[in-house]
Amino acid sequence: MRRELGMSLVLVVMCAGLWISNPDFLGQSNVVNTTRQISMLGIYALGMGLVIITGGIDLSIGSVIGLTGVLIAKLSSSGMGCLGYPLWFGIPVALAAAVLVGLLQGLLITRLKLQPFVVTLGGMLLIRGVSQAVAEGGTLSFGDSPFLGLANGGLLRVGRDAVIPYPLVIFLAVLAVGAYVLHFTVLGRYMYALGGNRDAAEYSGIDVTRVEVATYVLSSTLAGIAGVCYASYIGQMSQQVGIGYELYAIAAAVLGGCSLRGGEGSVVGIVVGSAIMRVIDNGINMFQVRYSDGGIARIWRLNPNWTFIIIGAVILAAVVFDQVVHVVQEKRRTRRAGAPAPPDPRPVEAPPAAGAG
Repeated sequence: MRRELGMSLVLVVMCAGLWISNPDFLGQSNVVNTTRQISMLGIYALGMGLVIITGGIDLSIGSVIGLTGVLIAKLSSSGMGCLGYPLWFGIPVALAAAVLVGLLQGLLITRLKLQPFVVTLGGMLLIRGVSQAVAEGGTLSFGDSPFLGLANGGLLRVGRDAVIPYPLVIFLAVLAVGAYVLHFTVLGRYMYALGGNRDAAEYSGIDVTRVEVATYVLSSTLAGIAGVCYASYIGQMSQQVGIGYELYAIAAAVLGGCSLRGGEGSVVGIVVGSAIMRVIDNGINMFQVRYSDGGIARIWRLNPNWTFIIIGAVILAAVVFDQVVHVVQEKRRTRRAGAPAPPDPRPVEAPPAAGAG
């Protein structure tokens, strides 16, 4: 937990700095919206974290998020070109499609021994193409559907905003299940074993194929749940929704302590990583420096065009830090293995004299 505690301290320092820079950072509206964004990112970042822990990668989750929203809009919206079925039909169908994507990708990776990077990269493009075909290259709007209240509503309403947005409730439920599966079940131990040493896990009797398929199904399912939240939050869907989301998920997981080599990571760390990513995103808009120019008070703000520069730098820094940590740990293990054994503190007894009875 040392790395998680360190990143938590970084998060606290970032929030304190942004609050000092701009007191509106801790305003009710900004806190609620940032919490909502952290929750939606955290849902699918948890799925990405599970895959990374097993030593894999899932580049298709952004497209799955988009496909889920497009299917819900196509099936349950009353707009032009939509079918107008009730939400209790559209949402389960969209989630079933997400589960199917994870199952198919997991089987391709395990049965045909294909590289996860290649399979999920192809899946990312294929699924995005399906979304474009379903939306017919346009945008599907939910109009004034009650579905919009899922992401924009919440509990304990104070003024215009709900203090506890519904995505946070969903996120907490997903976290509880994810923490239980990863840290308190046999499946979770198998995930760590698979990421730590695949051959050793297979030789020890673990059904590696089943564990790996289950991981990709969980990742795609969580992306589908996040897609439901994003569709409700945005209010309209197209094939553009979800582009680049997988990069945010990878960054959140790596910042939270998930090693790209596999075998390391925790649910707490993924939560912290997700919070850091969204605080950075929000901080680019909120950070400001007040100064005086010839007696005139002015405010300097970060250029919004720097968003991807900053986020890209954070991702690179996280990967470099992960590499440095592993190099240092490897050198320590090598030194310990080569160090001479400590002397035995017990006194050496003299051999008995010849002829002694």
